[in-house]
Amino acid sequence: MSAPAIATLVGFLRLPRVRRRIVVGAALAGCFVWMMVVVGLAFALIERGVDQWWAILVFGLAVLVVAVAVAGGFRRAPAAAALPTPATRPAPVPVVVAPSGLTRVPVEPLSPREREVLAQLAAGRSNREIAAALFVAPGTVKAHLNHIFQKLDASTRLQAVAHAREAGLLVGDD
Repeated sequence: MSAPAIATLVGFLRLPRVRRRIVVGAALAGCFVWMMVVVGLAFALIERGVDQWWAILVFGLAVLVVAVAVAGGFRRAPAAAALPTPATRPAPVPVVVAPSGLTRVPVEPLSPREREVLAQLAAGRSNREIAAALFVAPGTVKAHLNHIFQKLDASTRLQAVAHAREAGLLVGDD
């Protein structure tokens, strides 16, 4: 494979959706292998004349159910913790008018998702915290921040928030 093809493949594998599908496929393969072992062991017990051969099937199924429940709990726990509550929602920020009396206008309008990222940014959240709150990867937050910086003509997080306030993109009480 050529270097660009490898770079494209690596970039593709970094997508959260692709990673999720790979993990699900690996989990399904693991479940299949586990059940094959359990069924094989049950047949071995039957061949040896063990009367309670069915117990290994019950045990194998119970372990499988517990593993799936635990995996589902791990997957859901961060998402549930990331849901904003009234206490953790970012407070709206007031509009600050530029000293000249004119409001700053962004070079290009922000998308609704960029506005959500901007509100989280104004609340002082880190990239990881923003990613958790918006259910996206930290890399996606970085991409949104780069777009926000370009559109607001800012080079830092603080500048982006200040320019957004001047443009009237952040409204409400402090």
